[in-house]
Amino acid sequence: MRHRIFAFRSIAVLVLVWIGAVGGFALLSVRSATQQAGEELNAAGVALHRIVSQRVAQHDAHLTSLAALVQSADPPPREAVRQVALAIMRFYPRIVSVRIVAPGAGGGGEILVAAPDGLMATPLPAFTAGVFAQAPGEARAYAEPAVPGRYFLGKRTGGPGRPLAMIVEIDPALLVEGEERPAATRLRLDLGGHSLVDRTATAGPQGSATLETLHFERAIDSQTQPLKLALDRSLAFAQVVPMGPVLLFAVLSLIGLLALRYTLKQRREASRSRAAAREAQERSLLLERETRLAHASRVNALGELASGIAHELTQPLTALLSQSQAALRLAVPGGDAVRLDEALRANVREAKRAGEMLQRMRDYISNRATSRMPSDINAVIVDAAALARTDLAQRGIGLELDLDRTLPQAVVDPIELEQVLHNLIRNAVDSLDGTAQPEKTIVIRTGTGGGQVEIRVADTGPGIAPAVLPRLFEPFFTTKADGMGLGLSLCATLVERAGGSIRADAGATTGAAFVIILPAAVARMEAAQ
Repeated sequence: MRHRIFAFRSIAVLVLVWIGAVGGFALLSVRSATQQAGEELNAAGVALHRIVSQRVAQHDAHLTSLAALVQSADPPPREAVRQVALAIMRFYPRIVSVRIVAPGAGGGGEILVAAPDGLMATPLPAFTAGVFAQAPGEARAYAEPAVPGRYFLGKRTGGPGRPLAMIVEIDPALLVEGEERPAATRLRLDLGGHSLVDRTATAGPQGSATLETLHFERAIDSQTQPLKLALDRSLAFAQVVPMGPVLLFAVLSLIGLLALRYTLKQRREASRSRAAAREAQERSLLLERETRLAHASRVNALGELASGIAHELTQPLTALLSQSQAALRLAVPGGDAVRLDEALRANVREAKRAGEMLQRMRDYISNRATSRMPSDINAVIVDAAALARTDLAQRGIGLELDLDRTLPQAVVDPIELEQVLHNLIRNAVDSLDGTAQPEKTIVIRTGTGGGQVEIRVADTGPGIAPAVLPRLFEPFFTTKADGMGLGLSLCATLVERAGGSIRADAGATTGAAFVIILPAAVARMEAAQ
């Protein structure tokens, strides 16, 4: 469950990072597209402003030319002025009409020249009186609400005694030709707060939500015609968020993040493998050292058991000598053949017993490879007790065996199990040697239960201090002044190697007690099947 939760969190973090990366890329794309669109709009607005300013300046030039022609004679040459005005209108279609007006009775005005001719009978704009009020030679632009979509350029001319007003009607929509206006922009021309031109965008995505509107506004460079040029460009979602690059980045970033996650996972696995390899190597080295120490312990124990072995061998050798002497006496002619046969059979039995003792001693001190087999645990205990019994007798320590005769076999190495028992017996001996109590006894008891074989080694010594119990099986931990702290650690290693366990019985009422648990051979075979 913990691994699944960790993997889920890792995937959630990866998804969040991926969403953040794609969102960041989309924001950068929006910013870049918006900036580019703003630069394009600004460039188009500057170019359009320059064109309109040049064309507006042409209007002033036309007024100047007409004013010079009007003032060339008194009265003005009307036909010549009309022909010139018509010529200007043909070359500049945005100039819709030209009128030369003289002051009339009642504050009105009289049209002297009109181009085209049909304007002669039309009423004058309301601002005509204002043109007469201008300074001589002054030109000024007017917006007439009655004539929407047009503006007028009025200039006062003529002599001081009889002023004349020149009124030029201009179509501002023609100041910008169709191909000059950016198709995706809204164009507006204003004069003194009056809207003259308002053209909506003719291109761009339709039906898309507007994310942002860019704006360009600048006054036309003219003292007489203070027009204001404005361009608006609406940016839709599809324009500022390039779906192709964003989708490509999303796919590539997801692949990159997955590859990064896989690489990091592989690195973690490699690190764990290296750590596991180091731990296995350390355990192997520790096991090798323990094996060497076990061999050294067996060799060292041989010196301690030498006297016991010699005593045990004395018994079969004495019996062999006695029976051999009896056989010699019976071997004379006429001897008792039955008793001779009995003596020889006794010699064979005692010789086998001595050989078995020597073989156990050689196996005990040899560093041979572990060989586990179904073994009679009671027999192994009897052999271990036989090796230690003489030494215990010399120390005044009794050894009692309480063995279950129905005890099943266990798969162990008999020599290793003998070493474990010997170490436990030696620890019990060291504990009992330090006490002054008259009765010193070591009891080895066997039993079974739940498919397991139990061996209990107890003594009547002072017992184990509670503070020491948790550290009993730690390597190099000892309470003896001259101890190395490897005996119980080695016991634990050998028992665990056989698939069992060893523990100190904290519930012992007197002395110390150690319990060895081994799987029964029958139970182990059934589990394997």
